[in-house]
Amino acid sequence: AAFQGLMKKAGPGSETVILAGYLAKEYLLLQEYERRIAEGSSPDDDSEMRRLSKIKFGPYLRTLPWKRGVNAQEHVLFWDNDYVDTLLKGSLAYEDAVEIRSSVTYATKILNGIIAPVVRKARGEGDDSDDDSGFRFPWQPKPEKESSNEILDGLEDAVRGAFVICLSRSFAAPISADIEKTEERLEPMLDLLQHSNNPNIKHGNALSGKIEVTASVDIKSGDELFNQYLGEEDENMPYHKFFTRFGFVPGVVEPLADLIADRSTIFFPQRASV
Repeated sequence: AAFQGLMKKAGPGSETVILAGYLAKEYLLLQEYERRIAEGSSPDDDSEMRRLSKIKFGPYLRTLPWKRGVNAQEHVLFWDNDYVDTLLKGSLAYEDAVEIRSSVTYATKILNGIIAPVVRKARGEGDDSDDDSGFRFPWQPKPEKESSNEILDGLEDAVRGAFVICLSRSFAAPISADIEKTEERLEPMLDLLQHSNNPNIKHGNALSGKIEVTASVDIKSGDELFNQYLGEEDENMPYHKFFTRFGFVPGVVEPLADLIADRSTIFFPQRASV
């Protein structure tokens, strides 16, 4: 309900923030569940553990790249400010990197108000005491509890990871076959597929509203399935922008940090020789 309220206030364009916020919340709750299990708790210990044990997308969340290097994920959101300035300043990707990092920092502050109370309660950090000490006349209103603007421990890392996941893996899909409006979606099936500019599958929206994956060529048993995140020759997204969104450059196997440090023409404009 809180995320729906945020979407109504923020309006169009807020889908990525909402999706990232939901992912971050579920991931932090999953971490709390796994921490309790590691300390000897069982899923049936209390109502909170029973609730945490039923996190809907737990197995899927565990496969996602929440930290730099997981699944070879490289993304500017995982870098610190000094690293961004050292490597990217003066490059074609610098402004995009600074903008996306600034946007995620701002989104974290907004999402903190929604996520922090839920996670603090799961961690047992919430104030369960309803302190009504002291005399109060019946007509006097109950004093409001002060809300804390302190960022929840672990939230910044979780939101960064969630945005990396959304930017690199989500796609716009029609809400239904007969409605033109789209929504940001994550599909575990498609997450398993590597990128190729010559994919052997294609996906679309089925009449049921689900994502339908079909073969685009003859596929033999044992062949790896490949999806196309975005056309490599798409003029609307040059390689440096592809990097700041997806965290990799199509066809490049060299570590991107090394490529940038060597001032590759992918990232740095070259002056024409006279």
